[in-house]
Amino acid sequence: MNTFRVRIDQLQPSSPYLSRARLDTIMRNTAFLLKPVAVRELNGRLCVIEGHERLLALQNLGSVEVDVYVDESDKDIDIWKQCVEMCMQQGIASIHDLEERLLSPSGYLQLWIERKREMQRQMTQSQ
Repeated sequence: MNTFRVRIDQLQPSSPYLSRARLDTIMRNTAFLLKPVAVRELNGRLCVIEGHERLLALQNLGSVEVDVYVDESDKDIDIWKQCVEMCMQQGIASIHDLEERLLSPSGYLQLWIERKREMQRQMTQSQ
Protein backbone atom coordinates (compact mmCIF):
# COMPACT_ATOMS: atom_id res chain seq x y z
CA MET A 1 0.00 0.00 0.00
CA ASN A 2 1.47 3.34 -1.06
CA THR A 3 0.75 6.12 1.39
CA PHE A 4 1.30 9.85 1.10
CA ARG A 5 0.57 12.88 3.27
CA VAL A 6 -2.32 15.25 2.66
CA ARG A 7 -3.63 18.25 4.54
CA ILE A 8 -6.61 17.14 6.61
CA ASP A 9 -8.64 20.19 5.56
CA GLN A 10 -8.24 19.23 1.88
CA LEU A 11 -10.09 15.91 2.23
CA GLN A 12 -13.77 15.78 1.25
CA PRO A 13 -15.88 13.76 3.73
CA SER A 14 -18.32 11.12 2.53
CA SER A 15 -20.26 10.94 5.81
CA PRO A 16 -22.57 13.74 6.99
CA TYR A 17 -22.35 12.56 10.61
CA LEU A 18 -19.72 11.19 12.98
CA SER A 19 -19.98 8.72 15.82
CA ARG A 20 -19.13 10.28 19.20
CA ALA A 21 -18.49 6.78 20.59
CA ARG A 22 -15.92 6.03 17.86
CA LEU A 23 -14.24 9.39 18.39
CA ASP A 24 -14.05 8.79 22.16
CA THR A 25 -12.53 5.33 21.57
CA ILE A 26 -9.92 6.79 19.22
CA MET A 27 -9.05 9.56 21.66
CA ARG A 28 -8.54 6.96 24.42
CA ASN A 29 -6.50 4.62 22.20
CA THR A 30 -4.42 6.82 19.94
CA ALA A 31 -2.85 3.77 18.25
CA PHE A 32 -5.83 4.00 15.87
CA LEU A 33 -4.39 7.28 14.62
CA LEU A 34 -1.41 5.51 13.06
CA LYS A 35 -3.58 3.79 10.47
CA PRO A 36 -3.69 5.64 7.11
CA VAL A 37 -7.04 6.93 5.89
CA ALA A 38 -8.58 5.37 2.78
CA VAL A 39 -9.48 7.85 0.02
CA ARG A 40 -10.69 7.84 -3.56
CA GLU A 41 -10.51 10.57 -6.14
CA LEU A 42 -13.76 12.06 -7.36
CA ASN A 43 -13.96 15.08 -9.66
CA GLY A 44 -10.31 15.93 -9.01
CA ARG A 45 -10.66 15.89 -5.22
CA LEU A 46 -9.53 13.31 -2.66
CA CYS A 47 -12.57 12.04 -0.78
CA VAL A 48 -12.59 9.96 2.38
CA ILE A 49 -13.87 6.39 2.26
CA GLU A 50 -13.32 5.58 5.92
CA GLY A 51 -11.57 7.21 8.85
CA HIS A 52 -13.68 10.31 9.43
CA GLU A 53 -13.46 10.07 13.23
CA ARG A 54 -9.68 9.52 12.99
CA LEU A 55 -9.40 12.71 10.95
CA LEU A 56 -11.36 14.71 13.52
CA ALA A 57 -9.26 13.24 16.35
CA LEU A 58 -6.04 14.14 14.54
CA GLN A 59 -7.32 17.65 13.87
CA ASN A 60 -8.35 18.04 17.53
CA LEU A 61 -4.85 16.95 18.57
CA GLY A 62 -3.30 19.64 16.38
CA SER A 63 -2.29 17.63 13.31
CA VAL A 64 -2.46 19.39 9.97
CA GLU A 65 -1.63 16.42 7.74
CA VAL A 66 -2.53 12.75 7.64
CA ASP A 67 -1.23 9.66 5.84
CA VAL A 68 -3.67 8.44 3.20
CA TYR A 69 -3.78 5.75 0.56
CA VAL A 70 -5.88 5.51 -2.57
CA ASP A 71 -8.31 2.60 -2.45
CA GLU A 72 -8.82 1.63 -6.07
CA SER A 73 -11.46 -1.02 -5.45
CA ASP A 74 -14.95 -0.54 -6.83
CA LYS A 75 -16.60 -1.87 -3.66
CA ASP A 76 -19.74 0.16 -2.90
CA ILE A 77 -18.50 2.93 -5.21
CA ASP A 78 -21.96 4.04 -6.34
CA ILE A 79 -23.24 4.40 -2.77
CA TRP A 80 -20.00 6.14 -1.79
CA LYS A 81 -20.39 8.64 -4.64
CA GLN A 82 -23.95 9.40 -3.51
CA CYS A 83 -22.65 9.95 0.03
CA VAL A 84 -19.98 12.38 -1.18
CA GLU A 85 -22.56 14.25 -3.26
CA MET A 86 -24.94 14.40 -0.27
CA CYS A 87 -22.18 15.90 1.88
CA MET A 88 -21.34 18.47 -0.77
CA GLN A 89 -25.02 19.45 -1.08
CA GLN A 90 -25.15 19.92 2.70
CA GLY A 91 -22.11 22.20 2.62
CA ILE A 92 -19.75 19.65 4.15
CA ALA A 93 -16.40 20.26 2.48
CA SER A 94 -13.92 19.26 5.19
CA ILE A 95 -13.72 17.37 8.46
CA HIS A 96 -14.04 20.74 10.23
CA ASP A 97 -17.63 20.93 8.98
CA LEU A 98 -18.46 17.76 10.95
CA GLU A 99 -17.38 18.99 14.39
CA GLU A 100 -20.98 19.84 15.28
CA ARG A 101 -22.36 16.62 13.75
CA LEU A 102 -21.23 14.13 16.39
CA LEU A 103 -24.01 11.73 17.28
CA SER A 104 -24.69 9.23 20.05
CA PRO A 105 -24.66 5.54 19.01
CA SER A 106 -28.45 5.49 18.61
CA GLY A 107 -28.49 8.78 16.71
CA TYR A 108 -25.67 7.64 14.45
CA LEU A 109 -27.49 4.38 13.73
CA GLN A 110 -30.77 6.13 13.04
CA LEU A 111 -29.58 9.15 11.08
CA TRP A 112 -26.69 7.68 9.15
CA ILE A 113 -26.39 3.88 9.14
CA GLU A 114 -30.09 3.30 8.42
CA ARG A 115 -30.04 6.00 5.74
CA LYS A 116 -27.06 4.35 4.06
CA ARG A 117 -28.78 0.95 4.19
CA GLU A 118 -31.83 2.48 2.54
CA MET A 119 -29.64 3.96 -0.19
CA GLN A 120 -28.13 0.51 -0.76
CA ARG A 121 -31.61 -1.10 -0.95
CA GLN A 122 -32.75 1.52 -3.47
CA MET A 123 -29.65 1.04 -5.58
CA THR A 124 -30.08 -2.75 -5.56
CA GLN A 125 -33.74 -2.43 -6.59
CA SER A 126 -32.91 -0.09 -9.48
CA GLN A 127 -30.33 -2.48 -10.98
